Amino acid sequence: MLPIRGTIEQRKFERVVSQLQIKYYIVDEAYAQALKREAAYKDTTLEKLASSGRPNTPLTGVTENISQGGLALVSEQPLAIGTMVVCDITMPNLPRPLRVLAEVAHSDSKDGRVVDRTVSIYKSGLKIIAVNKDDLTRIENYIIEEKIRQRLGGK
Repeated sequence: MLPIRGTIEQRKFERVVSQLQIKYYIVDEAYAQALKREAAYKDTTLEKLASSGRPNTPLTGVTENISQGGLALVSEQPLAIGTMVVCDITMPNLPRPLRVLAEVAHSDSKDGRVVDRTVSIYKSGLKIIAVNKDDLTRIENYIIEEKIRQRLGGK
């Protein structure tokens, strides 16, 4: 949603409209806390997630927009507010996905359940809780490149 003309956006980080592929895993609070304490967060692999009782098949979605502080996720899976997820974000021209730990800050599915069977797409706002510094730099660079591209009319 774009800000109303004459208003100031209340976000800490500038965001860019972008559709990036995401694989994500729902994790419990204990696992999320362990990830936040892990010094080498970048070394958390999909294999470790699978071995710790997480789903073997990742859920998938696409970003609607992204910033240094979070992203808007569009997926077929409803997510409840407060749910912790580990996301692997596929960025253009990068050999491996970026890994972030995020929390669902808002969702069009309040409790994470399917209420209306006619709805097949759900939107969730994810707040980034933990990210490797190199991956954060990659997000920052991507946002700058996208802003330049969009301003030059390549939108």
